[in-house]
Amino acid sequence: MEYPLVWVLILVLLNFTTGVSGQVVVPSMNPLAVGSNVTLNLVPQSPINIGTWSYETTIIVLFYPGGSSVSTSYQGRVSFNRSSSELSISSLQLNDSGRYTVQGMEPVLKAVVTLSVQEPISNVTLRANATDLVELNDTSIFTCSVSSGTSLSYRWLNGSSEVTASDRVWLGGGNSTLTIVSVTRHDEGPFRCEVINGISNGTSQPIGLNVRYGPSNLTMMVVPEMTIGHTAYKTGSDIILSCSAQSKPTESYKWRFNEAFLNEQSPQLSLQNTRENQTGSYACLAYNNVTLRYATLTTMIKIVEPISAVSLNRDGKPPILDQSFTLRCEVTGPVDYIHWLMNGQLISLNNRTFFSTGNKTMVINPIQFSDSGEYLCEAFNAVSNLTSMTYKLVVNFGPERSAMTSPDIAMTGHSVTFNCSASSQPPSQFSWFFNGSQVAAGSAYETGPLTLASHGDYTCVAFNNITGKNSTVSKMLTVVEPVTMAMAKAMGSQPILNQTFSLTCETSGTIYSIHWMMNGWSLYADNRIDFSMNNNTLTFNSVQHSDNGDYQCFASNPVSKMTSPYYKLIVNYGPERPVIMSLDIAMTGYIVIFNCSASSQPLSQFSWFFNGSQVATGSKYETGPLTLASHGNYTCVAFNNITVRNSTVSKMLTVIDPVTMAMVKVMGAQPIADNLFTLTCDTAGTIYSIQWMRNGWSLFADNRTDFSMNDNTLTFNSVQDSDNGDYQCFASNPLSNMTSPYYKLIVNYGPERPVIMSPDIAMTGHIMTFKCSASSQPPSQFSWFFNGSQVATGSKYETGPLTLASHGNYTCVAFNNITVRNSTVSKMLTVVATVTMTIVKVIGAQPILNERFSLTCGTTGTVYSIQWMRNGWPLYASNRTDFSTNNNTLTFNSVQHSDNGDYQCSASNPFSNMTSPYYKLIVNNGPEMPIITGPALGETGHNVTFNCSASSQPLSQFSWFFNGSQVATGSKYETGPLTLASHGNYTCVAFNNITVRNSTVSKMLTVVATVTMTIVKVIGAQPILNERFFLTCGTTGTVYSIQWMRNGWPLYASNRTDFSMNNSTLTFNSVQHSDKGDYQCSASNPFSNMTSPYYKLIVNYGPEMPIITGPALGITGLSVTFNCSASSQPLSQFSWFFNGSQVATGSKYETGPLTLASHGEYTCVAFNKVTVRNSTASKMFTVIGLSSAPPFQSRVGLMLTALIALFLCL
Repeated sequence: MEYPLVWVLILVLLNFTTGVSGQVVVPSMNPLAVGSNVTLNLVPQSPINIGTWSYETTIIVLFYPGGSSVSTSYQGRVSFNRSSSELSISSLQLNDSGRYTVQGMEPVLKAVVTLSVQEPISNVTLRANATDLVELNDTSIFTCSVSSGTSLSYRWLNGSSEVTASDRVWLGGGNSTLTIVSVTRHDEGPFRCEVINGISNGTSQPIGLNVRYGPSNLTMMVVPEMTIGHTAYKTGSDIILSCSAQSKPTESYKWRFNEAFLNEQSPQLSLQNTRENQTGSYACLAYNNVTLRYATLTTMIKIVEPISAVSLNRDGKPPILDQSFTLRCEVTGPVDYIHWLMNGQLISLNNRTFFSTGNKTMVINPIQFSDSGEYLCEAFNAVSNLTSMTYKLVVNFGPERSAMTSPDIAMTGHSVTFNCSASSQPPSQFSWFFNGSQVAAGSAYETGPLTLASHGDYTCVAFNNITGKNSTVSKMLTVVEPVTMAMAKAMGSQPILNQTFSLTCETSGTIYSIHWMMNGWSLYADNRIDFSMNNNTLTFNSVQHSDNGDYQCFASNPVSKMTSPYYKLIVNYGPERPVIMSLDIAMTGYIVIFNCSASSQPLSQFSWFFNGSQVATGSKYETGPLTLASHGNYTCVAFNNITVRNSTVSKMLTVIDPVTMAMVKVMGAQPIADNLFTLTCDTAGTIYSIQWMRNGWSLFADNRTDFSMNDNTLTFNSVQDSDNGDYQCFASNPLSNMTSPYYKLIVNYGPERPVIMSPDIAMTGHIMTFKCSASSQPPSQFSWFFNGSQVATGSKYETGPLTLASHGNYTCVAFNNITVRNSTVSKMLTVVATVTMTIVKVIGAQPILNERFSLTCGTTGTVYSIQWMRNGWPLYASNRTDFSTNNNTLTFNSVQHSDNGDYQCSASNPFSNMTSPYYKLIVNNGPEMPIITGPALGETGHNVTFNCSASSQPLSQFSWFFNGSQVATGSKYETGPLTLASHGNYTCVAFNNITVRNSTVSKMLTVVATVTMTIVKVIGAQPILNERFFLTCGTTGTVYSIQWMRNGWPLYASNRTDFSMNNSTLTFNSVQHSDKGDYQCSASNPFSNMTSPYYKLIVNYGPEMPIITGPALGITGLSVTFNCSASSQPLSQFSWFFNGSQVATGSKYETGPLTLASHGEYTCVAFNKVTVRNSTASKMFTVIGLSSAPPFQSRVGLMLTALIALFLCL
């Protein structure tokens, strides 16, 4: 089209016009199908006077006032509405897709729209490169295609879920290809692709994947489970180990014991009647013969012989009180630990009980009665525990408290039995001694008939042959003779009144006691009657008339007695009852008259005596003036010349001076509490009585206070503080009296209740002051002693700066120099040094998981208590954590990862404390769970890198082994270029040089060679209909999977078609005509694949349905031709038989001129040299002969001939 110049100017101006309106172009539909129409509307509508519609850079319509012009290429396909500015385009084609622009110069505007013209989608097809895959090895590639369609977008579905790209899932070719790298069991589909464009969509038929996987998630179950509390199985146990895994196809199994393979290939391994040598590592290996992968799971089975016997016996000497005693626990069988029990209670360490030799020995030192009881030891191992028989511990002691039972006295001629006992375990043995000489043994001793020589000391010696001790007890046996005579007789002069008179009891035998009787009544000593020491003499000190009577004596010993005959006593008397009549007391200077009288027959004669000197005779006596020398005894002696007896009476005449002095004085030592103390009353003048007073009150004798006979002495048997006071004595006679001045009594006592005031504990470097006091009169003097040595005097003692040597016993001795007594008090001073260091140290081996581990708290200074902390929190004993007696050692019985942390110990005494720096506990463990990362497959000529890791503290060291031979060290191992000889087991051994443990993991590397040839071959016979037929896929290289195809389509097993385990052989169980086609096999491994050339399968069959064509009748002389055919592949070979005899070969048989002998059965045998089968068809042929005959017969012959001809035609 040609534009006028003005139009060119319009176009130039439009190119510089920028739309400023809010209008947009809205298509009637977008996208659009090929061949459809579209209208482009300007919204809101607006007429444009000058403007254009254009496609990309091509003008479609130019419009201006009064007209418009359509481009030649669009004429007939577009229309333009001037009033609305809309543009319509018909018969859209794919090349109409693009950018459409409307531009206006009047008004000024510009709007753009993009149209998409699309072809509808048809025949969506999905293909996969392979459907039989191995998990994680193979890559599946799906290709989605359409027969027609444009502007395509693809959506992939796995089942009902949309497939999106990931690190394993790739979308390519505009999303038309889906690649799943390292397929998994979850990728089996079915997969479909959905193709969409703006006008249509389509979905492919689904394709499923057959992903072979595993073995994975291998689990092992051990039956039976171990008994609670046990960590092993008993010998003789039947154990079944069962493995299961996820695998497709089903996995096969092998079992390994301590790295050696066992002859067991089932999922179960049965261990019957197990023994200790079956302890070890049991590994279950699962194998998938398609994926060629292994999985291994290992468990440790421990078989332990149960403890069969435990006995408890003493070790050494028997238990003896206060000595050491040892018990030993003898165990038959392996033992892990031993508990000791007493009376059913667990025994723990104390200051007298110790364990040694792995707790097999218990020592009690020293043993006490409280240790008596029933003892058991209980031994434990991983599968059993057994308790010993009870050992009854009886503490041997003694003999103690020996005792003897027997009579104290016995009679001659009799026997005596002595019994001896003693407190002793075991019972004592006894020996008897008489007066120092051994006489018998045993607890009882019986004497023979006693004599007086049997009298003496009997001694029992008790002896304990276990303790080796003895104890002695003695008893005096008195042996007596029987009493055989008793007679009362007078001793000396006859009985005279008031004179001494004695009777004696004359006896025979051993006398223990004599008893006197008067008139049948017992006599007792009184102021007139005395008995001798042995009672054999009865003495009347002053015999009286009342003593007249019949007297007997009764003699006895403990075993016999006798009473004497009567002795009649008659008393002679007179003079009696002399009496002096006079004053009793008189004062110096006075005269006294005495008168004497007496009862006497005849009358008495009197004589006077003064202080023993005769001064006068007669019944009356008068003194001169009295002096103190006149004081004395005045006696009157009355004499009876018949009885030749005199009687005397005396009278004391007291001549007294007046009392002129009374003074209280101390006699002897000063008054000391609890001692005897005496006061005397010193007087002048004649004293008749003395009265004592305290604090003005009269004193009387009591259980502590005595007075002398004349009361001049006051004695305190045990003077007390309560006796303190003012004492006086009051002296008097009948004629005068006087009271003494006061004597102040202060009782001296003590020292008593001494007390030391001081702290009980002090720190080194400090000075201590001790103060001592005691209750004392007068006050005490003090001396100080340290650990027995005197260090100071005085009530106060100050030490120098304390050292640890200052620790000890401080004793204060209080002394009273009056009472000459002392009293002692002691105080223990504990001196502690400042805690200057605490540090946590390891005892023995480093911490290894599940093993025993100990930390000790090293300290300097005096430590009273130790507290352990972990991560700042206090630690307490648990079933895995123990503390030593003084808490300085922390023991983990089985250290665990959970024990990791920062440990501190805090040591303290009453004056100081210190917390240690942190000790970081990191439990060494492993190696555990070793893992090899690296490919399971490798291609010849390539290198492979394996990396080994293991959970370990510290980090493990690694060694690499290939098929049992070491090849490298380090966590990484890179092979050289692989060969098929590189195929095998690669083992990584992780070693921890702290735990001295290793752990092993293996990985099977399968090395594959590139597939370099595939060809389909026949195995055995050629394909014959309804017979079994085999094709094999001949390959070179390492083949992982083989896929069969027929006419380009994958083949799958059916009820007639099978594949061998490795797919290398395709078997037709009954080959059919439908199996004809072009067959290929595709061999692949993870690195290469190859498809064979076509093998054309033609099914051989037959011969079947053989048919003979030819006449059934023949006339002699004529020839006949028979034709034979059969359905067969390859074509059959034919043989002809006439009546059983072969006559020809070939499909056609022509007879010679027929004769009547030609009549019979003609048989065709069809034979297939490939199927080696034959098939037979027979035909009966009738031959008719012709001869000359009448006309009728001629006509018949003609008719017959006509019939034959007709038949042959038929």
